[in-house]
Amino acid sequence: MAFNSPFLPFTFLRRAAGCATFSAVVAFSAAAQPPALTLDAKQQATLGIRSVGIQAAQVGQLLASASVTTPPGKDITLTAPYAGQLSRVLVGLGDTVRIGTALGHFTSPMVGDARRQWHEASLEAQNTRAAVQRDQALFDEGIIPAVRLQLSRNKDEAAKAALQSRAAELSASGLRFDGPGSANASGGGYATGVLQSPISGVVVDAFTSVGQRVEAGTVLFKLADTRELQLDIQLSGDKAARLKVGDAVSIPARNAQAQITGVSRALDAGQSAKARAKVTQRGSLQIGEAVSVQLQPGLAVTDASSKAAGPAWTVPSRALSQWQGQPVVFVANATGFTAQRVRIVSSNDDLTVIEAALPATAKVASTGIASLRALLQKDE
Repeated sequence: MAFNSPFLPFTFLRRAAGCATFSAVVAFSAAAQPPALTLDAKQQATLGIRSVGIQAAQVGQLLASASVTTPPGKDITLTAPYAGQLSRVLVGLGDTVRIGTALGHFTSPMVGDARRQWHEASLEAQNTRAAVQRDQALFDEGIIPAVRLQLSRNKDEAAKAALQSRAAELSASGLRFDGPGSANASGGGYATGVLQSPISGVVVDAFTSVGQRVEAGTVLFKLADTRELQLDIQLSGDKAARLKVGDAVSIPARNAQAQITGVSRALDAGQSAKARAKVTQRGSLQIGEAVSVQLQPGLAVTDASSKAAGPAWTVPSRALSQWQGQPVVFVANATGFTAQRVRIVSSNDDLTVIEAALPATAKVASTGIASLRALLQKDE
C-alpha cells in the first residue's frame, strides 16, 4: 500500500514510520493559516518526501506546452504510387539524403502498365506528327483539301494531349526511370522504378519490410529538413490573448530559444488556442518531442486580476496542493514543512509560476505531496 494516498489514516502513517510520532504543531492565526508539520529526516524519507529549490520567474511570464515540428514544406511523406511492393530499400532511419537520392526500388504491375501506355502514346504522337507533315506537303501541292489537313492536325493535338497525360501520371508517381522503353536504374525490370528524395534532409521514418505487398497510398518514407525547427504551442484562451508576434519563447530544459511568428486566438473543441514559434537557438531540441516552454508577452497586463501579489517563482507543478480550496506549497524548514498559500499565475504539465512571499533560498516539497496533505487535513 502506497503512503501517498490522500485518504491514508494517520494511524497507518505512524506505523509506516516505525511507530514514530508524527506531529502537526502550530497555532492557528486569526486568518486560519495552515498548520506547520514537524517531520524529521527519517520520517520524510519514509514518506518519500523530497524537496527542490524554487526559481525566480520573470514578471508576466507564462507557461505552456509545445511540440517540436518542422516548418510547412520542410517535411515530406512518400507513399506507394500503386499497389505493389518495395523490392529494395536503400536508406534507413537517420540517414541524410539530398534531392534526387535513391530511397528504394518499387515494383508493381501497374508501373509496367503505366510505362507501356506512355510508350504507346509516344509512338502515336510520332505517327500523327508525321501524318501532319505529309498532309501539309500534299495540301501545298493542291492534292488534298484543307479539311483533310485539319483532321490530321486535330489527331496530332489529341495524341500530344494523351502523351502529356501519360507522362504526368509517371511523373506524379515519384519514380525515376532511365528511359520509357529500357531497363531502369534499379535493374529490376520494366515494372520497377526508383523512389527518389524530393528534398534534402533526414529520413525520419522508413517502411523496411522488403517484399511485403502494400496498397496505394501506404506510407513508405518520411523525410524532414531538420535545419529549421518550429514550435506548435498549445494555449488557453487568456494566454493567447496576451501574446503577439515577436514575443520571446524559451525552453530552459533544452537550452533553446524561439520567437512567436503567429498566434491563433480561435479555440478548438478542447477550448485551446494555438501559437507558432520559430526556433532561433536550437539547443538540444529533437523533432517530435513535447517540451515545456516559457512565454514572455511583450505587453504588460494591467487588469486588476493580474496585478502582482508578491514575488513570482517557478516550481514543479506536482508541488502544488489544495488546502481549504486554496492552492498551497509545502515549504521546507528546520523542523519539517509549512503549508504556504500561493497564487497561481500560469502553469503547464511540468512547471507552475506562483506568486508568494518566499525567500530566494526556499525549498518546496516535490514528492510525497499526498502524504503531507493527509497530515495537514488531520488537524482540520
